[in-house]
Amino acid sequence: MRQVIACFLFVLAIGALQQAPAAAQVISVDPLSFDFGDMKQQQTKSVNVTVTNEGAGLLRILDVHADCGCTVPTLAKDSLAPGESTQIEIQFNSKKFHGTVIKAINIKSNDPNNPQVDVMIKANVHTALVINPVNQRVGFSRSLLGEVLTKHVTFTAMDVPKLEISADKTRQGMFDVKTVNGFEGDPQVSILEITVPADMEPGRHRDHVRVKTNIEELPTVDIEMQAWILQSLTVSPEQVSFRYKKQFRQSIRVSPFQEGTEFKVTGAEIDLPEITVQVMETIPNVETKVILEGSPISSDDPRAQEGKGHIKGTLTIFTDQPETPVIKVPVTYMVRL
Repeated sequence: MRQVIACFLFVLAIGALQQAPAAAQVISVDPLSFDFGDMKQQQTKSVNVTVTNEGAGLLRILDVHADCGCTVPTLAKDSLAPGESTQIEIQFNSKKFHGTVIKAINIKSNDPNNPQVDVMIKANVHTALVINPVNQRVGFSRSLLGEVLTKHVTFTAMDVPKLEISADKTRQGMFDVKTVNGFEGDPQVSILEITVPADMEPGRHRDHVRVKTNIEELPTVDIEMQAWILQSLTVSPEQVSFRYKKQFRQSIRVSPFQEGTEFKVTGAEIDLPEITVQVMETIPNVETKVILEGSPISSDDPRAQEGKGHIKGTLTIFTDQPETPVIKVPVTYMVRL
C-alpha cells in the first residue's frame, strides 16, 4: 500500500512540474533574419529586432555585436523581466560592397539553453563601377632600390556600354601612372597601371592619384598607393628614440637586403657628443652592430634650452657598398626642463 501511495505522489509531482512555468529566463528574437533588398554603395538602412523574455527569470543581454564594422547594432535595454521586450536597432552600411552581402549580429544572453542567438541580414548591393581592389589601395612589397614594380587597378562598368577613365599624375609625383581603356578588348573594363620607378628614393612612401571616369555616379575615384624602398644594406631600427632615459644604450643592426651580399661597415659617427659609437662585426657579410651609449645633457645646457628639451641628432654609418655607401639614422631623446 505504501508503494502505491508513493508512486501516486511521484506522478502528481511530475505533473505539477510539467504544468509550472519555466524557472529560467528564455530569450526570443524576432525576426531572426532580414533582407534589405537592393541597395546602392555607401547607403545606410536599418531594421528593428524585438527581443522578448519568455521565461520566468531575469533575462540579461550580455553582448550584442556584428561581424563587421559595416553593421552597427544598438540595444535599448539590457535587462528584461519575464514577459518584457526591448528593441535592437540594426544599421547596415553598404560601403563599397558589390553583389550579395550577408552579415551576422550575435546576441549573447544568460539564457542557459540558448546563450547566443544570431540574426542574419542580407542585401544586394549595386554599383555602377566595380573597382578591384575594393579598398582602393595598392601596396607594394619591400623592394630594392632601382627595382621597377607594377600593379594594376581594374575598373569595370556595370551600366554604360563604354568605360572611359583618365589620370594625369599622382599628387606627390612619386609613382608613375597610366590608364588603359578597353582592356583586352572589353569596352566596359579599364585599368590603372601604377609603377614604382627605378629612381624612387629609399624609405617608406605614400601617395595617391585621382582617377576621372565617365560614370555619373562616380565621376572621380581616389586610389592610394604605398611602397617601401630599401637599399642594398638595411638598418634596424630605422630610427632611435631614447625619450627621457637617464642612460642610453641601443644596438643598430646593419644587414644586407639580399643574402650573399658582401659588405663591411667601415666606420660610424654621430653628431651628438654625449653619445659614443662602437662598430662590432658579429657575423661577416651577415650582420654588423653599431652600438650607441651615453647619457643626456643637463637641462641647463644651451642645446636643451634651444630645443625646448627635444634633442635631435643623426648617426651616420659608412660602408664599402657602392650602392649604399652611407646610411643615416635619426637619433632623438628628451630632456626634462
